[in-house]
Amino acid sequence: MRGRIFSIVFAYCVGVSVAGAQDLLEIEVEIEEAQDAFVVQPQFTDENFDQWVFQQHSSAAGARKSMIDQLTVIAEDVQRTCELTTTQKNKLSLAGRGDINRFFDRYDEVKKQFHLKRHDQQKMNEIWQDISPLQMTTNSGLFQSDSFVCKSLRNILTQEQYERYHQAERERREFRHVAVIGLTVHTLEQSVPLRDDQRQQLTELLVTETTPSRVSGQYDYYYVMWQLSLIPEDRVKRLFDDVQWKVLAQALNQAKGMEAWLKRSGALPEEDEN
Repeated sequence: MRGRIFSIVFAYCVGVSVAGAQDLLEIEVEIEEAQDAFVVQPQFTDENFDQWVFQQHSSAAGARKSMIDQLTVIAEDVQRTCELTTTQKNKLSLAGRGDINRFFDRYDEVKKQFHLKRHDQQKMNEIWQDISPLQMTTNSGLFQSDSFVCKSLRNILTQEQYERYHQAERERREFRHVAVIGLTVHTLEQSVPLRDDQRQQLTELLVTETTPSRVSGQYDYYYVMWQLSLIPEDRVKRLFDDVQWKVLAQALNQAKGMEAWLKRSGALPEEDEN
Protein backbone atom coordinates (compact mmCIF):
# COMPACT_ATOMS: atom_id res chain seq x y z
CA MET A 1 0.00 0.00 0.00
CA ARG A 2 2.81 2.43 0.87
CA GLY A 3 4.52 1.58 -2.44
CA ARG A 4 1.29 2.30 -4.27
CA ILE A 5 0.99 5.71 -2.64
CA PHE A 6 4.64 6.50 -3.48
CA SER A 7 4.09 5.57 -7.13
CA ILE A 8 1.04 7.81 -7.34
CA VAL A 9 2.89 10.73 -5.75
CA PHE A 10 5.85 10.20 -8.11
CA ALA A 11 3.55 10.15 -11.11
CA TYR A 12 1.94 13.31 -9.84
CA CYS A 13 5.29 15.08 -9.57
CA VAL A 14 6.68 14.11 -12.99
CA GLY A 15 3.33 14.57 -14.68
CA VAL A 16 2.74 18.15 -13.63
CA SER A 17 4.39 19.50 -16.76
CA VAL A 18 2.63 17.17 -19.17
CA ALA A 19 -0.73 16.26 -17.69
CA GLY A 20 -3.81 18.30 -18.18
CA ALA A 21 -5.96 19.63 -15.36
CA GLN A 22 -8.30 16.62 -15.58
CA ASP A 23 -5.41 14.21 -15.24
CA LEU A 24 -4.13 16.02 -12.15
CA LEU A 25 -7.56 15.88 -10.55
CA GLU A 26 -7.79 12.13 -11.14
CA ILE A 27 -4.36 11.62 -9.57
CA GLU A 28 -5.37 13.62 -6.46
CA VAL A 29 -8.55 11.55 -6.05
CA GLU A 30 -6.55 8.33 -6.36
CA ILE A 31 -4.11 9.52 -3.68
CA GLU A 32 -6.96 10.31 -1.27
CA GLU A 33 -8.58 6.93 -1.85
CA ALA A 34 -5.30 5.13 -1.25
CA GLN A 35 -4.71 7.05 1.99
CA ASP A 36 -8.24 6.33 3.24
CA ALA A 37 -7.73 2.63 2.55
CA PHE A 38 -4.54 2.70 4.57
CA VAL A 39 -6.28 4.02 7.74
CA VAL A 40 -6.80 1.19 10.24
CA GLN A 41 -10.17 1.33 11.98
CA PRO A 42 -10.07 0.55 15.73
CA GLN A 43 -11.13 -2.99 16.60
CA PHE A 44 -12.56 -3.46 20.09
CA THR A 45 -12.62 -6.93 21.60
CA ASP A 46 -14.56 -8.64 24.39
CA GLU A 47 -11.42 -8.30 26.51
CA ASN A 48 -11.53 -4.52 26.02
CA PHE A 49 -15.18 -4.48 27.07
CA ASP A 50 -14.53 -6.47 30.25
CA GLN A 51 -11.58 -4.25 31.18
CA TRP A 52 -13.79 -1.17 30.83
CA VAL A 53 -16.59 -2.66 32.93
CA PHE A 54 -14.62 -4.50 35.59
CA GLN A 55 -11.39 -2.46 35.61
CA GLN A 56 -9.36 -3.90 38.50
CA HIS A 57 -10.88 -7.36 38.00
CA SER A 58 -10.35 -7.29 34.20
CA SER A 59 -12.73 -10.17 33.56
CA ALA A 60 -16.29 -11.25 34.28
CA ALA A 61 -15.05 -14.38 36.07
CA GLY A 62 -12.84 -12.32 38.39
CA ALA A 63 -15.65 -9.88 39.13
CA ARG A 64 -18.13 -12.67 39.86
CA LYS A 65 -15.70 -14.30 42.30
CA SER A 66 -15.18 -10.94 44.03
CA MET A 67 -18.95 -10.48 44.37
CA ILE A 68 -19.34 -13.96 45.84
CA ASP A 69 -16.54 -13.18 48.31
CA GLN A 70 -18.28 -9.92 49.25
CA LEU A 71 -21.53 -11.78 49.83
CA THR A 72 -19.73 -14.27 52.06
CA VAL A 73 -18.25 -11.46 54.16
CA ILE A 74 -21.66 -9.80 54.51
CA ALA A 75 -23.33 -13.06 55.51
CA GLU A 76 -20.64 -13.75 58.11
CA ASP A 77 -20.99 -10.23 59.47
CA VAL A 78 -24.77 -10.53 59.79
CA GLN A 79 -24.31 -13.96 61.38
CA ARG A 80 -21.97 -12.56 64.06
CA THR A 81 -24.38 -9.74 64.87
CA CYS A 82 -27.71 -11.54 64.62
CA GLU A 83 -27.03 -15.30 65.05
CA LEU A 84 -29.00 -16.42 61.99
CA THR A 85 -30.94 -19.63 61.67
CA THR A 86 -30.25 -21.97 58.76
CA THR A 87 -33.39 -20.75 57.00
CA GLN A 88 -32.32 -17.13 57.41
CA LYS A 89 -28.86 -17.91 56.03
CA ASN A 90 -30.36 -19.59 52.98
CA LYS A 91 -32.68 -16.64 52.32
CA LEU A 92 -29.81 -14.18 52.61
CA SER A 93 -27.71 -16.26 50.23
CA LEU A 94 -30.60 -16.44 47.77
CA ALA A 95 -31.00 -12.65 47.85
CA GLY A 96 -27.27 -12.21 47.22
CA ARG A 97 -27.29 -14.58 44.24
CA GLY A 98 -30.26 -12.60 42.92
CA ASP A 99 -28.18 -9.41 43.05
CA ILE A 100 -25.29 -11.09 41.23
CA ASN A 101 -27.57 -12.55 38.55
CA ARG A 102 -29.31 -9.21 38.06
CA PHE A 103 -25.98 -7.47 37.55
CA PHE A 104 -24.78 -10.01 34.98
CA ASP A 105 -28.10 -9.84 33.15
CA ARG A 106 -27.43 -6.12 32.71
CA TYR A 107 -23.84 -6.89 31.73
CA ASP A 108 -24.97 -9.37 29.05
CA GLU A 109 -27.47 -6.89 27.60
CA VAL A 110 -24.89 -4.09 27.35
CA LYS A 111 -22.40 -6.53 25.84
CA LYS A 112 -24.90 -7.40 23.10
CA GLN A 113 -25.15 -3.71 22.26
CA PHE A 114 -21.35 -3.50 22.29
CA HIS A 115 -21.15 -6.31 19.70
CA LEU A 116 -23.53 -4.38 17.46
CA LYS A 117 -21.71 -1.06 17.77
CA ARG A 118 -18.02 -1.85 18.24
CA HIS A 119 -17.14 -1.37 14.55
CA ASP A 120 -18.66 2.12 14.48
CA GLN A 121 -16.66 4.73 16.40
CA GLN A 122 -19.61 7.12 16.70
CA LYS A 123 -21.89 4.44 18.10
CA MET A 124 -19.12 3.26 20.43
CA ASN A 125 -19.25 6.67 22.08
CA GLU A 126 -22.92 5.97 22.84
CA ILE A 127 -22.20 2.63 24.52
CA TRP A 128 -20.32 4.42 27.33
CA GLN A 129 -23.64 5.64 28.67
CA ASP A 130 -24.51 1.99 29.35
CA ILE A 131 -21.05 0.95 30.53
CA SER A 132 -20.77 3.75 33.11
CA PRO A 133 -23.48 2.42 35.51
CA LEU A 134 -21.85 -1.02 35.42
CA GLN A 135 -18.49 0.55 36.29
CA MET A 136 -20.04 2.44 39.20
CA THR A 137 -21.56 -0.75 40.56
CA THR A 138 -18.32 -2.72 40.39
CA ASN A 139 -16.36 0.15 41.96
CA SER A 140 -18.74 0.96 44.82
CA GLY A 141 -19.83 -2.61 45.52
CA LEU A 142 -22.86 -4.61 44.48
CA PHE A 143 -24.60 -4.96 47.85
CA GLN A 144 -25.58 -1.36 48.55
CA SER A 145 -28.85 -0.06 49.98
CA ASP A 146 -30.80 -0.75 46.76
CA SER A 147 -29.68 -4.38 46.58
CA PHE A 148 -31.86 -7.42 47.23
CA VAL A 149 -29.62 -8.28 50.18
CA CYS A 150 -30.17 -4.98 51.99
CA LYS A 151 -33.86 -4.73 51.13
CA SER A 152 -34.56 -8.31 52.21
CA LEU A 153 -32.89 -8.05 55.63
CA ARG A 154 -35.93 -6.40 57.19
CA ASN A 155 -38.04 -9.39 56.14
CA ILE A 156 -35.41 -12.06 56.85
CA LEU A 157 -34.50 -10.84 60.34
CA THR A 158 -36.73 -10.63 63.39
CA GLN A 159 -37.43 -7.16 64.76
CA GLU A 160 -34.87 -7.65 67.54
CA GLN A 161 -32.25 -8.95 65.11
CA TYR A 162 -32.86 -6.10 62.69
CA GLU A 163 -32.46 -3.46 65.40
CA ARG A 164 -29.17 -5.05 66.45
CA TYR A 165 -27.96 -5.19 62.87
CA HIS A 166 -29.07 -1.63 62.10
CA GLN A 167 -27.28 -0.29 65.16
CA ALA A 168 -24.09 -2.17 64.35
CA GLU A 169 -24.22 -1.02 60.74
CA ARG A 170 -24.71 2.61 61.76
CA GLU A 171 -21.72 2.41 64.10
CA ARG A 172 -19.55 0.90 61.35
CA ARG A 173 -20.54 3.62 58.88
CA GLU A 174 -19.83 6.37 61.40
CA PHE A 175 -16.46 4.87 62.32
CA ARG A 176 -15.52 4.57 58.68
CA HIS A 177 -16.74 8.10 57.98
CA VAL A 178 -14.32 9.50 60.57
CA ALA A 179 -11.50 7.59 58.85
CA VAL A 180 -12.60 8.95 55.45
CA ILE A 181 -12.57 12.50 56.86
CA GLY A 182 -9.00 11.97 58.00
CA LEU A 183 -7.99 10.79 54.52
CA THR A 184 -9.84 13.71 52.92
CA VAL A 185 -8.03 16.27 55.07
CA HIS A 186 -4.71 14.55 54.28
CA THR A 187 -5.48 14.68 50.54
CA LEU A 188 -6.53 18.32 50.79
CA GLU A 189 -3.21 19.20 52.43
CA GLN A 190 -1.40 18.24 49.25
CA SER A 191 -2.67 21.49 47.75
CA VAL A 192 -3.51 23.45 50.94
CA PRO A 193 -0.90 22.87 53.68
CA LEU A 194 -2.46 23.29 57.13
CA ARG A 195 -1.23 24.17 60.59
CA ASP A 196 -2.00 21.71 63.38
CA ASP A 197 -4.79 23.89 64.77
CA GLN A 198 -6.36 24.31 61.30
CA ARG A 199 -6.25 20.58 60.69
CA GLN A 200 -7.94 19.88 64.03
CA GLN A 201 -10.64 22.52 63.55
CA LEU A 202 -11.42 21.38 60.00
CA THR A 203 -11.63 17.76 61.12
CA GLU A 204 -13.97 18.65 63.99
CA LEU A 205 -16.17 20.67 61.63
CA LEU A 206 -16.45 17.78 59.18
CA VAL A 207 -17.17 15.22 61.91
CA THR A 208 -19.91 17.45 63.33
CA GLU A 209 -21.54 18.69 60.14
CA THR A 210 -21.28 15.81 57.65
CA THR A 211 -22.86 12.37 57.42
CA PRO A 212 -21.57 9.03 56.13
CA SER A 213 -21.90 8.15 52.46
CA ARG A 214 -24.40 5.48 51.44
CA VAL A 215 -21.66 3.76 49.44
CA SER A 216 -17.91 3.54 49.86
CA GLY A 217 -15.03 3.56 47.44
CA GLN A 218 -13.51 5.97 44.94
CA TYR A 219 -16.16 8.63 45.68
CA ASP A 220 -15.21 9.16 49.33
CA TYR A 221 -13.05 12.28 48.91
CA TYR A 222 -15.51 13.98 46.56
CA TYR A 223 -18.44 13.13 48.80
CA VAL A 224 -16.83 14.76 51.87
CA MET A 225 -15.76 17.80 49.83
CA TRP A 226 -19.29 18.13 48.45
CA GLN A 227 -20.68 18.15 51.99
CA LEU A 228 -18.05 20.70 53.04
CA SER A 229 -19.21 22.94 50.17
CA LEU A 230 -22.73 22.95 51.68
CA ILE A 231 -21.61 24.34 55.05
CA PRO A 232 -22.12 28.14 55.27
CA GLU A 233 -19.05 29.77 53.76
CA ASP A 234 -18.25 31.99 56.76
CA ARG A 235 -17.93 28.93 59.02
CA VAL A 236 -15.34 27.37 56.72
CA LYS A 237 -13.51 30.47 55.45
CA ARG A 238 -12.58 31.70 58.92
CA LEU A 239 -10.39 28.62 59.42
CA PHE A 240 -8.00 29.63 56.61
CA ASP A 241 -5.85 32.55 55.50
CA ASP A 242 -6.52 34.31 52.21
CA VAL A 243 -4.05 32.26 50.16
CA GLN A 244 -5.36 28.96 51.54
CA TRP A 245 -8.98 29.98 51.01
CA LYS A 246 -8.36 30.89 47.37
CA VAL A 247 -7.18 27.34 46.66
CA LEU A 248 -9.85 25.68 48.81
CA ALA A 249 -12.66 27.73 47.25
CA GLN A 250 -11.74 26.34 43.84
CA ALA A 251 -11.86 22.79 45.20
CA LEU A 252 -15.25 23.43 46.81
CA ASN A 253 -16.69 24.87 43.60
CA GLN A 254 -15.53 21.78 41.77
CA ALA A 255 -17.15 19.58 44.43
CA LYS A 256 -20.47 21.41 44.05
CA GLY A 257 -20.45 20.59 40.37
CA MET A 258 -20.17 16.87 41.12
CA GLU A 259 -23.52 16.54 42.88
CA ALA A 260 -25.24 14.88 39.91
CA TRP A 261 -22.37 12.42 39.53
CA LEU A 262 -22.42 11.58 43.25
CA LYS A 263 -26.18 11.06 43.06
CA ARG A 264 -25.82 8.63 40.15
CA SER A 265 -23.13 6.76 42.06
CA GLY A 266 -25.52 6.25 44.99
CA ALA A 267 -23.32 8.13 47.45
CA LEU A 268 -25.84 10.80 48.44
CA PRO A 269 -28.37 10.10 51.21
CA GLU A 270 -31.98 9.46 50.31
CA GLU A 271 -34.32 12.42 50.79
CA ASP A 272 -35.94 10.80 53.80
CA GLU A 273 -32.49 10.45 55.40
CA ASN A 274 -31.78 14.19 55.28
